[in-house]
Amino acid sequence: MKKKRYLFLFITIVLIFTIAFQVTSIGGVTNKGSDKNINFNTITQQEYSIKKIEKYEKNLVYNISYPIFSNQNLNKIVENYIKNLALDFRNSFDGVDINNQKFVFNLSTEIGSLNQIIFLKFDIEKNCKEYPNPIKYTKTLIIDTKDYNQMLPQDFFNKNYRDLFYQEAKKYFLNTYGLVITKESENYNDIKSTEENYSKVFFKDNNMQVYIYDYKKQNEIYINVDKSLFRPYLKKEYLEYNITTETSITTEATTQATSSETTTITTTQKQTTQTTTISSRKIDKNKPMIALTFDDGPNGKNTSKILDILQKNNSVATFFVVGRRLEVDKEIIKRMNNMGCQIGNHTANHKDLTKLSPKEINSELWLVNKKIKEIIGKQPTVVRAPYGAINNTVKTAAPYPFIMWNIDTRDWKTRNAKAIEKEVIGKVKDGDIILMHDLYDSTAAACEIIIPALVKQGFQFVTVEELLKYKGIEMKPGVKYFNGRKS
Repeated sequence: MKKKRYLFLFITIVLIFTIAFQVTSIGGVTNKGSDKNINFNTITQQEYSIKKIEKYEKNLVYNISYPIFSNQNLNKIVENYIKNLALDFRNSFDGVDINNQKFVFNLSTEIGSLNQIIFLKFDIEKNCKEYPNPIKYTKTLIIDTKDYNQMLPQDFFNKNYRDLFYQEAKKYFLNTYGLVITKESENYNDIKSTEENYSKVFFKDNNMQVYIYDYKKQNEIYINVDKSLFRPYLKKEYLEYNITTETSITTEATTQATSSETTTITTTQKQTTQTTTISSRKIDKNKPMIALTFDDGPNGKNTSKILDILQKNNSVATFFVVGRRLEVDKEIIKRMNNMGCQIGNHTANHKDLTKLSPKEINSELWLVNKKIKEIIGKQPTVVRAPYGAINNTVKTAAPYPFIMWNIDTRDWKTRNAKAIEKEVIGKVKDGDIILMHDLYDSTAAACEIIIPALVKQGFQFVTVEELLKYKGIEMKPGVKYFNGRKS
């Protein structure tokens, strides 16, 4: 009798494990856990598993983890999105010698849902042995499963949702750093109530993760907004909801790259970029010329507006860019280059170089040089040190010409277009180098007046390199240049 009972128990256990294995194998990928791993709410009815791909292409390595849904419409959207991310990584090395290095692209996925809306968060890391630290950033994809269209926050929130996010961002800076954010604050443009600033959200654990830029950490972070706060801002059709999330950590199956898989990631057509150029710009060395310089960008909207003004007036400028903004605004960097503007190095994280070791100084500059070369095929040849802070250690560790300025518009302080105009118009002279920042609306507004007004007065807007060249000044490593006058 005991033998029969043991036999029955053994058969029962075998059957349970067999059924569990079948439940957790979806789309050819096996999950470690039970069906709890597939926990979208009953409204979306979207089962999924996580697929992992390891793929090698020359010196490029891809480690990609993404969901396979039971719905093919969803799969198509997600796979195309990831292909474009991987393709962007691959194309960033066009024209770059990578034979002696290995570059790694890691992507993992987290998933959440709100009624018929699915949220995907892609945590991306790029790395190579020469990077002091990996480059990390996040992308989000929002899909409406009713019509399988991609969505933005304004599609499911009422128009005042940005004000809520702004107030929560202000609380974050107050609680974290003791900072009271006003329109005069250094980072106001980064968190003010605009669709651009609050375009990246993700739902998790009944909270909304809202991504903002923390200028103190020199990095993007997210703040959690409780459901009791954001619920009143949801449109009516999304008021009744149940939020669930699932992470890719629960998977174990790995699909090795095949030739066909490599093709699907690498053969998508390149996206076209804006290739505006300045038409037949000629420099007359006998006419007065000045160099407009912009620090701390690029900043999507304001930098684009300044480039529009320059292009309209057949003029150029020099942009000293910081590394933290390059991943987001690559197309703007390409446009600067295509227009004939000069791109200078303003360091990766805008740190005071005089307080860093030689190795740290080198890393701050190397990261930006590397990224700029990936984007436009050439490195910056000039540096502007943050705060203009330079000592002998900096000069030794960074063998570049250092571009200073002799007109400070103080746009970072006044945030007032009229005040900025007064610092330039009527004061500027031949050979001047003007300091501005393309972060601020007020700076872009001032440029609408300054640039055409000075062109009308006979001034030529040139790059720093052009200014010094036409003024007969040779640029040398370790030397500071305040203007284009020899004496």
